[in-house]
Amino acid sequence: MKTNLIKFALLGIAATSLTFSSCQKDNVVLNPDENVDRWITVSGALMKTTSGDGDGGTKVFSISEEDAINPNYSVKVFDEGTSVKSSRTARLQASADGKYLYNIQYTGDDGGVFNKYIVKGRNRFQADGAEVHTKNYVSDAPRWLVAAPGVGIAVRGTANPVVTTGTSPNFVFKERTTKTDIISLDLNNPRITKTASFDVKLTDAEVAEGYFIFRIDVPIVNKAGNKAYIGAGIQKNNPSKFSINDKGLPEFELLSSERSWARTIVVDYPSFENPKLIASTHTKGQTNGYRSTMQYIGTDGHVYQTTSGEAKGEGGSKILRINSATNDYDNSYVFSLDQALGIKDSYIETWKYVGDGIGFVVYNIGGKGGYIARVDLNSKTAKKYDIPNEATLNFRQMQNIALVGDNVYIVVTPVSEDGNIYVFNRKSGEMTVGAKLINQPGNRYIGIY
Repeated sequence: MKTNLIKFALLGIAATSLTFSSCQKDNVVLNPDENVDRWITVSGALMKTTSGDGDGGTKVFSISEEDAINPNYSVKVFDEGTSVKSSRTARLQASADGKYLYNIQYTGDDGGVFNKYIVKGRNRFQADGAEVHTKNYVSDAPRWLVAAPGVGIAVRGTANPVVTTGTSPNFVFKERTTKTDIISLDLNNPRITKTASFDVKLTDAEVAEGYFIFRIDVPIVNKAGNKAYIGAGIQKNNPSKFSINDKGLPEFELLSSERSWARTIVVDYPSFENPKLIASTHTKGQTNGYRSTMQYIGTDGHVYQTTSGEAKGEGGSKILRINSATNDYDNSYVFSLDQALGIKDSYIETWKYVGDGIGFVVYNIGGKGGYIARVDLNSKTAKKYDIPNEATLNFRQMQNIALVGDNVYIVVTPVSEDGNIYVFNRKSGEMTVGAKLINQPGNRYIGIY
């Protein structure tokens, strides 16, 4: 295992007075008398070639809490918002108070470049600190989160080539491991503070069957501040079936739908040393998620982690618990969304833990529709909300749900169509309809911060 401490990784140019792009939009300006304590930022993804693909870039626009809950207010992120630097859909994060927006550019010439912005309101976002280049450590498309206050962690998981014995054409599968790269970012004074690289593999029995980790994501730091948890996605090669490529090497069949027990990588923090894998005995779902946070520190100090991608008929998405004392799965605990709602084959797209054992989940059923429910992790119960167009909604690219005070904010729009911000009281569960979200053909709203 290799780790490096980087004290001054300011691999960019400070740009404290710049906006997102070289050409600031001035069609929306602040009222000089407007005094807003907390800005709420809405994000939208633009179509590139196919309706809803989200690959045409990302725009953002900030509003007040008063505007967010007002159904007579219209948000026009695609007309009036500011473009975020990213050749595809930006991977945005924000500070808990909404004052800062963070982005690591996803692919392209500037892929892997970290930027921090001060949220100034409406379409004004002021660059703050240095650009930080992460590409050499975690690629031009890293997965990352605000893992703790003032700390970002970005990761990359790369499956190594299959190790074989024997000679062509009689190759014998031996194992497949995964190279894991991690960096930590100082979000207050943008710079890389630590890097680490190591290989991980599953149990000997699973390795022999062809299982390996193909992707990692959603890193967070525990309440004690001494461990980091990284979600993992698992796939399987068929050890007995391969073809020979033009280089004379074997390419083993990929059985991507095969699953092993859910896993999480645990490392010491902040050193990123002593990596180990922990396993749940409750589900063979994935813990890496797609584009949003999937694990949170609960009020009780334990980590609650959603899973997704369970095979059809295997009970749908779960919420697991990692014990704060042991830093291992508490296999005496599991929350089943299927059981709580009386449905089959749920798939949690994203969720938000909002305190006191309560969470709000956005999910589909058997790959179809888009639904919202409030879950109680203590009583293991759930309440589904009725929202328009739910049978045809698609929340696949949803990146974030906002919590401000007791209000939970979720953006709900069909692709190409207008929708609304929906506001939920985290304590009572009451739902109200907030600001209108004005859409454009092919585009979609994907987050609120």
